[in-house]
Amino acid sequence: MKTNLTLLLVLFALFLVSCRKDDKIEDPELNSNFVQHNADRNFLHDEADQADGDINEALKDIPGFGKTAGVTSVGPLCGVTIEDSLLSQKILFFNFDGVTPCFSPSRTRSGQIKVELTEGNSWSDLNAELTLTYINFKVTRLSDSKWIMFNGQKIITNLNGHDWISFFSNPNFKHEYKARAFGVNVTFNNGASALWNGARKTSWSYAPPSAGGPKYNFTSIGDTSLNGYSNVDMWGVNRFGESFTTYYDAAWQSNSYCGFWRPTAGVINHDVGSRQYKIELGVDQSGNPSTLNCAYGYKVTWIMNGNSISRVFSY
Repeated sequence: MKTNLTLLLVLFALFLVSCRKDDKIEDPELNSNFVQHNADRNFLHDEADQADGDINEALKDIPGFGKTAGVTSVGPLCGVTIEDSLLSQKILFFNFDGVTPCFSPSRTRSGQIKVELTEGNSWSDLNAELTLTYINFKVTRLSDSKWIMFNGQKIITNLNGHDWISFFSNPNFKHEYKARAFGVNVTFNNGASALWNGARKTSWSYAPPSAGGPKYNFTSIGDTSLNGYSNVDMWGVNRFGESFTTYYDAAWQSNSYCGFWRPTAGVINHDVGSRQYKIELGVDQSGNPSTLNCAYGYKVTWIMNGNSISRVFSY
């Protein structure tokens, strides 16, 4: 079981730090504010999710939050110490040291995340809730010294109850989560700021070994309606003072066979200011939905001067 658990967590980490492929968008005709907004959105999304993954990993070994017999921790979290002085109240503080380089991409994290079990007796309970409070939580990329800092709250709900053992022992078992974040203040290294809200559902499932070997599947989709859109994932005000809404026409789908960073399907839309951009995932070199097991890349479509423009980018 330790081997399977380690594999899942490694795959999970690889997904979290690499689901930013649409910030590779480079085209001279694309609006530069949108390119920056998209990069900001992915930086924020990825680092918040990476912190969620670290917290989820740690809680399984902490009495009062979800210690599971027979599961062995894969090791300490990167640059994190956990303060448990309020453990009797189901409250922990994750303190980030700000100096330890963490991998993929190499970065440091500082500040604190307060973690409180606000619903349920254990995080593994059906519909258990965690309230995460970001307190000057700052992530700095070492490659270019750019950083992002969060202050605010996020609530994560365990929709079906889980433990890592059942994930592998039952082929039909899924991990499903719901996340809500309202009024998170975001600050960037150049002094700019943004306001972030989020609503999302994610799920993990395991497919038994077949011709291609065992496969772990991931899906993600926005989980609210707003501004006339359904399946809204994120909304708020970006660093340029522009209102934005990010929503899905179809869920992000990826798996361990192709690589979590190479989605096989999904359609994500960005409504930024007065501009709209559609990102179609899992396409071939012509921009059509791929008929292969693993897709070539993704297509970006936008309107400029009354004309529809599309570009295909490889993963």
